Amino acid sequence: MRLKISMASANEGLIGLVNRGYAVLEAIKLDYSTRKEAGTYNRESDIRRYQEQLNQWGNEVVRRMTEIFPTELEHNLFRNPEIPLGSVPGDIAYQNLIKYFGCLIRGLAMIRQTSLPEYTDLPIEDRLYIEDIDSFQKVRDINPAMVAAFLKSGFLNWSEDQVQLALEQIINVSFHRKDWGGEVNDLCTANVIVNGTRRIAAFLLKGPGIGKREMTIADCGKNGDQIVRLFTTPADLFVVQHVGPIADFLVRDVQGKVAELRAQGRVAHFLVIDGQDTARLLHAYGKLQ
Repeated sequence: MRLKISMASANEGLIGLVNRGYAVLEAIKLDYSTRKEAGTYNRESDIRRYQEQLNQWGNEVVRRMTEIFPTELEHNLFRNPEIPLGSVPGDIAYQNLIKYFGCLIRGLAMIRQTSLPEYTDLPIEDRLYIEDIDSFQKVRDINPAMVAAFLKSGFLNWSEDQVQLALEQIINVSFHRKDWGGEVNDLCTANVIVNGTRRIAAFLLKGPGIGKREMTIADCGKNGDQIVRLFTTPADLFVVQHVGPIADFLVRDVQGKVAELRAQGRVAHFLVIDGQDTARLLHAYGKLQ
């Protein structure tokens, strides 16, 4: 089985959670010692407050694991840590909570070290799919049935400019470039993350303005010159998007151009986003209502 996100992103996220857990644990210890020294410690209310802080961190860990691992195995391992036997001195409620919290953190660190290597990383073929893009990771939870009501024969009635604005918001592009006939691409950004690495992505976007549902090479300028111009962009990820179906011959043309770049020793991949995947992406990020 493979991870839901790249190995690098998963490792970075788990390291952050382990460090955050230790930070919360130390804050609890400091608060406890301060209150004990000042004589203001209240066992019932303070233990409840410490437990809430532990639960908040634990819920974040479980949520993140759902985004990383393909099954619930790691959730179960995290929720059931190995706790050494033996009594604890002093305030039993507090000491047991601290002991349990420490076991959770160490268990998470062990999951990072031992579980991640057991999975396959995301593939890097010449063609990527929308689920392979870290920057679009929320789309992995959206299946086609969830957006069927927004589509008519695979067509989403959104303008090119609407789609571009939504994409810019999703990948945090602050500048919106207006469409014009001689442009090399509709959108170019280094904000796209694939397998934990930033990629320069060039987008060719098409809305309903082509006058038909399926986009072909003929809809991409004279003799497909928009596709030719797209590949003059100094990018390594080339994205072709349409609000409806995309013809097989267009996909093959893009694939052939990527193959030429790879034959020259360049890093190059392509991504095709048709109407259904456009709807899935927009829905995943709250753009479709």
